Amino acid sequence: MKRHGPFRLSRRAVRLFYDIHSWLGILAGLALFVCCFSGTLALFEIELVDWERPSARSQGAGTANVDLDDTLSRVFEHLGDERDFFILLPTARSTSIEARAFGDGHVDRIYIDPADGTITEAEGETAFAFLTHLHTDLHLPRPFGRYLVGFLGIFLMLSLISGAMAHPKLIKELFLLRWRPSLRLTFSDIHKQLGVWSLIFGLFMAFTGAVIGLLGLFAPVMVLSAFGGDVEQATEAFSGPHFEATGVEAPMLPVAPLIAELEAAKPGFTTRSFLISHWGDETAELSVNLERTPYRHLAAGESHRLSLVDGRTIHVGSFTERGLGTRLFGSVQPLHYGLFGGIALKVIYLIAGLALSLGIFSGTMLWHARRRTAAVPGSWRERLYIRLGRAHLGVGLGLVVASCFAIAASRLDLAAVAPVFWTTWVVVLLVALVVPDGLALARLGGFAVAVSLGAAASVDLFTSPVTTPSTVAVDLVFLALGLLAAAASSLTPRTIFRFRAARRPSADAAGVA
Repeated sequence: MKRHGPFRLSRRAVRLFYDIHSWLGILAGLALFVCCFSGTLALFEIELVDWERPSARSQGAGTANVDLDDTLSRVFEHLGDERDFFILLPTARSTSIEARAFGDGHVDRIYIDPADGTITEAEGETAFAFLTHLHTDLHLPRPFGRYLVGFLGIFLMLSLISGAMAHPKLIKELFLLRWRPSLRLTFSDIHKQLGVWSLIFGLFMAFTGAVIGLLGLFAPVMVLSAFGGDVEQATEAFSGPHFEATGVEAPMLPVAPLIAELEAAKPGFTTRSFLISHWGDETAELSVNLERTPYRHLAAGESHRLSLVDGRTIHVGSFTERGLGTRLFGSVQPLHYGLFGGIALKVIYLIAGLALSLGIFSGTMLWHARRRTAAVPGSWRERLYIRLGRAHLGVGLGLVVASCFAIAASRLDLAAVAPVFWTTWVVVLLVALVVPDGLALARLGGFAVAVSLGAAASVDLFTSPVTTPSTVAVDLVFLALGLLAAAASSLTPRTIFRFRAARRPSADAAGVA
């Protein structure tokens, strides 16, 4: 039997992998596209929080000038009876201090200016935080949404592997891109190339996403099996002993000296955030999250739990001092979110993530196109695939346009982010169902993206009372992306084919004719 490709598979095996790849894409393609595209944009949630919230901008970034105890006293005074707080300290890219208080079923957020201590209430969820939630749980009830996203990661891994096995001429097609009047043939080549070039990145993202998403589902089973069902012993081994508030008041130690002592004992580490539990109670704790600076390691974080009554160490958690397995597990989240490098690494993640997203979307669109072509003209099957293809285009294009509209809305009113996002998505989907020319609709969507990004950047540049070098850089990037989207939307397949024919008339003139 003749063997094909670098894996030396039979024709029957290739066909089997092709069918697996196709059905995986159809069953989970749209959900995978939503997760991948929203996650690609959500990479920059921390970097863009000050751009989305001009009221929180400040010129004095950094933790050196922050009086932590004074900040905590302001937080306690502002939030009243809350006794559990999470404090996120400023960095060079996010200049405000964020405080979160965990009440009964809700989270209150406030922002403190490190320069003068001014407190600002959270006006609403930023667009990139909204997209982060869309990526992590699809805005479904927790933890079911996170579990679903975890299973989608498994689907993506299987789809990528089966897709690679289904193309025996994978290496040969790596640089094959045929610009011909057949738009489907061109999209087929684009889909293959995007799949190959983003294969390794996609496998890493799928695996780490599956681990993060399904950790809450399988971790308790694995932990309890390792400790013979002893819940208390398993909890203490991984996070230390757990204490409930007793209601007995006790004087609290100042937080700043405790953190300074920790950082002095751990040179090369700095405090990024800390958690206070049961403030004012005899069981009050301070949990400090230390990160290596500059943060260029996959697993270099540590957590220290200290008593706020006597300063003793309750528990130390480290991903670098418990063996290779723990180090690998600690690398999952930094690898998935690109947290082990600077902005240049996230830009690389952005390009690879967009390529992976477009590869997923183009593959499912090709499936609909092939089924529509194979159907009898005028039959119910052809009409069905036409409607499915339009709906598919509406969902994909609607997500892109809605995300850009939500980003523009976040710059004007954070409370409008969610309504603008869902409304735009539904409108684009409905328009796609009735507009027969999908290419024209896609071009119109590209112009909408250009207008929204350009308008958001212009509003920030010319109307914001406070600007910083980082926010101006974001504005310029959005303007450039808007111009790029407008230029890409102005092109048509006819324009591209004519350009190719002008360069190679002997090869392409007949095809254009």
